[in-house]
Amino acid sequence: MTQRYIPREDVAELLRAGATYRQVREALGVGSGLIAATRRAYDIPVPKSNTGGRLTPEERPVIVARVEAMLLSGATYEQVNQVVGISNPTVMRIREELGIPPASHVPPALTVDEALERHLRPAEDGHARWGGPMAGRMPMLCAEGRQMNARHVVFEQHHSRPPTGRVFSNCGETTCMTGAHLTDAVIRGTVPAGSSS
Repeated sequence: MTQRYIPREDVAELLRAGATYRQVREALGVGSGLIAATRRAYDIPVPKSNTGGRLTPEERPVIVARVEAMLLSGATYEQVNQVVGISNPTVMRIREELGIPPASHVPPALTVDEALERHLRPAEDGHARWGGPMAGRMPMLCAEGRQMNARHVVFEQHHSRPPTGRVFSNCGETTCMTGAHLTDAVIRGTVPAGSSS
């Protein structure tokens, strides 16, 4: 007996926004059959790319830049997969296209300071921008074989303690990464010093 799937609007909304089947499955807890049925019912085209992969022409340059930054920082395929959300074969194909040596020939992972030096972009106006990999809107630091929230690392280096709660800039530039411009819940006065969040 053939299983029938009832198309869902929430699935269609994610597909229209460019989500992959994996992203839809993780976000909504649905199976690939329902996703495919919804795509057909709502006549949502399968994203195409010039490389035969699932990346659309619009998203490919952004993904390639993120993968390149992570691989050059010493990230493993698995780390790239977790942060960027693409498969290991796609990571390998991008690595080969960019001429980045295979993992066995990649230099040792960067230290935290080396990775920050590579990806922080100080500006003359006193602000600093992040030029490294991102996980959504979160700047990711791949160093010493680990993935870290780059904003937290910069905060801790400047304030000599780990942050409590979320870290924001207080300079009016939401993406600023200058240590002196970063605040946590203690600095903002939303929790007393020494409390855990």
